[in-house]
Amino acid sequence: MFWIIVIAIIILIILWKMGVFRKPDECKNCGKTIKGTEQTVFLEGNFCLCKECAAKIHPQILKYAKENWSYADYTDYLAWEEATKEERSRFNPDVTYGLDNKLSIDTERGLFSFSVGTEVGMVLRFADLTDYELNFKPEEVKEGLLGDKVKGNEFITVDLSAPRVYLEEVINYGVKLRLRKKGFLSTKYEYELPDEFLEAIRAFTICVYIEAQRREGTYNQESQNIGEIEKALALFMYDSMDEVTESSLKQQRNTLIKAFHPDNNESNEAYSQKINAAYELLSGMIKK
Repeated sequence: MFWIIVIAIIILIILWKMGVFRKPDECKNCGKTIKGTEQTVFLEGNFCLCKECAAKIHPQILKYAKENWSYADYTDYLAWEEATKEERSRFNPDVTYGLDNKLSIDTERGLFSFSVGTEVGMVLRFADLTDYELNFKPEEVKEGLLGDKVKGNEFITVDLSAPRVYLEEVINYGVKLRLRKKGFLSTKYEYELPDEFLEAIRAFTICVYIEAQRREGTYNQESQNIGEIEKALALFMYDSMDEVTESSLKQQRNTLIKAFHPDNNESNEAYSQKINAAYELLSGMIKK
């Protein structure tokens, strides 16, 4: 008898979480009356959508949307989807990277996508990108007779204004990189990112830089100096000088320089010069 009661309670809890006992509600978007099991709840009950309206959100961002979006964000997303549909339909990547998952970049059209496993990734625009990071996250150090190695994951994070979403995805799991001492007497170690990953960072950063140049014509610049500061901030993915710190500036510069090193590609020399010039400008601004 005891176990029957326990099982019954568990079943009731499961049904309650499924929304079976939730009173019918109206879809915020289309007004359709929906039962509890057919609802997609946003912001812990702030508003609900029917299955058809919720299905308009790309699966890749649905989890973030359910936890963070207001109804205004949802309608903004639908408007963005419609306004950029034709542009994003021409997505034709010329740079791809990743084994476990795949980052695809269309450098000509300023578009990118990230596919998780066999799922088709959502096509996004560099024009909507507000922040990003492509890097390696160390997890453990493995000692060996031929040298120590660090094991971790290569990942990407993107923050977008449209649609309003933040994504963090692993590109490659369990990547092993060889460690080496920073100096002969140093106790600190460093590692070099794989050339293929640096090439992906390079392509991504070029697109960010090109997009910053495209936006240049919309700036209301009071002087050439202000324009140069704006371009430097965009290159290093800062919104304003308030965000710039000496440590973060150095870290971002090192990442960019590795990606655009002339030894990797002769055409990188011009970008390396622009990175160094932007670094000197922002570094000087910090010290003022």
